[in-house]
Amino acid sequence: MDVAVEYITKSGATSDGSSKSKKNKSSKSKKEQKTKAPTITSSQLSDITDSFSGSDVAASATVIDDSSSSSSSADASSEDSAIANTSQSSKKFVAAGLYLPVYLASQGNGNAEGLANTMMTGTDNSAGNQAVGALGGWSAVNSWLSSHGYSGTSFNRDFGDVQASNAGYENYSTARDAARMLVAVDAVGGTGLMNTDIASEGVVIPSGMTVHAHRGMGIQNTWNYFAIVEVNGNKAAVSVVTQNQGQDRAAQLMSQVLASVDSTLRK
Repeated sequence: MDVAVEYITKSGATSDGSSKSKKNKSSKSKKEQKTKAPTITSSQLSDITDSFSGSDVAASATVIDDSSSSSSSADASSEDSAIANTSQSSKKFVAAGLYLPVYLASQGNGNAEGLANTMMTGTDNSAGNQAVGALGGWSAVNSWLSSHGYSGTSFNRDFGDVQASNAGYENYSTARDAARMLVAVDAVGGTGLMNTDIASEGVVIPSGMTVHAHRGMGIQNTWNYFAIVEVNGNKAAVSVVTQNQGQDRAAQLMSQVLASVDSTLRK
């Protein structure tokens, strides 16, 4: 059997005159370039939200890459710096349409998980409230939120309970918390459960983009969108929350955010 032997000189050159270290460096560089994920920036989102309102709208978004999607943890992302935020992303808005915490808290909890799946697929308030009961009530959900790092989110009434809202019992969250929850939902395989047709409500979906979304409205003049989007093989979590804007302006805002995210994911 013939064996080819490659000799390496002190200078790092191989017997054929090439540099082994240069080969490795070049190969590593190409690999890094190939796997580098696109980045959504806070400035690109702020340029959009600032044209709508300085206080009543917020948006957060982040690319869901291999490292985030491979994690099964529901904890708030340790890569918080990777999340693009606008000036109001940490402000507490009414959490209309935010089923994500109940879904995440229900994982592995038999009856609660089945009810939470029904809640997610049909944006079913009744199933969601039953899932909360199976978990031990809203105090249990709030304890779960606190222990998993979602400090901007709290629940004080059932889903859809307008009377409780008018009496001062409200559910709150932030755009940033919602974006991190979306990453966690994708990690545990829940993306396909979110299928609200936001295009039928005026949101313009960029050509070729797949959108899995929830929408919340009807309480305290809010209109919110929570979505996981995919284009060109890249995914992103997008949350847009508003108050005092109405459906048309909220849809315009979400449309512009999706267009901006689309341009980033296609790079």
